[in-house]
Amino acid sequence: MAKRLGLLLVMLLTCLLLAGCDTKNIGTGGIYPPEPPTPSVYPPADMAGGEQATWVVSFWGGYRPFTISMDMGGGTTENVTEQTIEHTENFSYTFTMVNPSRTESASYTYSVTTANDPEFSLNGWQRGFTGFYTVGPTPNNPPSIDDVVFEDGVLYVYVSDADGDELTVTVIEPTGLYVDASSRIATQAAGVAAFTWNAFDGIAGGSGDTTITVTDDYGGETTTTYPIVVPGYSIPAGALAAVPAYTQIQTGDEVMVTVVAGDFPAAAPFQYLNSVSLTVEEGAEFVDGTLNVGAPGGEQKDPDGLWANMSSAPNSFLLPDDFMIQELPSNDAGRVRIDFNVTPIGGSQVTTGGALFNFALQFDHAGTYTLGFEEFNMVQRTYYSGADAQSQVWDDISNDYPDVPNTIEVT
Repeated sequence: MAKRLGLLLVMLLTCLLLAGCDTKNIGTGGIYPPEPPTPSVYPPADMAGGEQATWVVSFWGGYRPFTISMDMGGGTTENVTEQTIEHTENFSYTFTMVNPSRTESASYTYSVTTANDPEFSLNGWQRGFTGFYTVGPTPNNPPSIDDVVFEDGVLYVYVSDADGDELTVTVIEPTGLYVDASSRIATQAAGVAAFTWNAFDGIAGGSGDTTITVTDDYGGETTTTYPIVVPGYSIPAGALAAVPAYTQIQTGDEVMVTVVAGDFPAAAPFQYLNSVSLTVEEGAEFVDGTLNVGAPGGEQKDPDGLWANMSSAPNSFLLPDDFMIQELPSNDAGRVRIDFNVTPIGGSQVTTGGALFNFALQFDHAGTYTLGFEEFNMVQRTYYSGADAQSQVWDDISNDYPDVPNTIEVT
């Protein structure tokens, strides 16, 4: 027994001499690498997607130098891969946080690993720490209005968004003008929203600041104003015009039509509208309940348009019932005639022209529809009267004037 013990001591002494006396590599189970320190992780108090946050890791026990690795579980734009720690007590790293949502927080799992020698890490010579963390919503960047152009009656709004959001562009026209559409969508963060101004705007014209607002789906909003000028139509004195709100529509759609008078001659002032016979190609139908006195919009018998000039508060208007507004054959083949009349009660005669009435037409099939007027038989059906009840005829019912739209393309 004494001989065996002596032999063991000799072998141990030889091992120590060959190993340079590195006694920390000796354990009861045999030779092993030094143990790395155990990490303790301190996440930041507040983290939001798209923002930077500094994480701190401290260590206790173990031996230095060692390496640290941090797997952030997808909540950051990068991980930490085997950075060497020499002597520092703490390790800090600034991450850019990730959260695809701009309305809700997101949860992730992180793991921190320390190791003295990567060669032995697969044999379990690591120390680790695992935990959960929450990243708040990514702050939303508001959209941008990059440029605004008003050209040939079209308002172009150029927009973009740093987040790539779908955008909604809304315009509020100056008082007295009617915009063609309340909003348009510029998709995929950038684009142009084009607003064609309603043909009704040219009845009286107008100018002023247009309010333009662009919004995204996350509450971001940017607003600006842009001045525009819409010149009024030149309808000759004594002439009658039928103006469609839109000149291009789809089959089955409705379009408003406004009948407008030029100024009246001083010798033949206006007070009663006895009859207007509007003509249009077959396939267009009057929409019941849409006849409205004066300018588009408002209540059916509001004293607006030309009628507002008669009195500050006309008593009322007599309007035909819908069943009385019939489509009859026109003198022109392939066209129909629709008769209208508006009788005011009270009010003075005027010489200033303006909107007489408006109504909606609906179209059954595609084609080009041209609005016009006609006289029926020997009686001039398109006429008006003054206070003396004498019938007066319009000087021009051609409905063909420069820059005044009179056709509707239905596709």
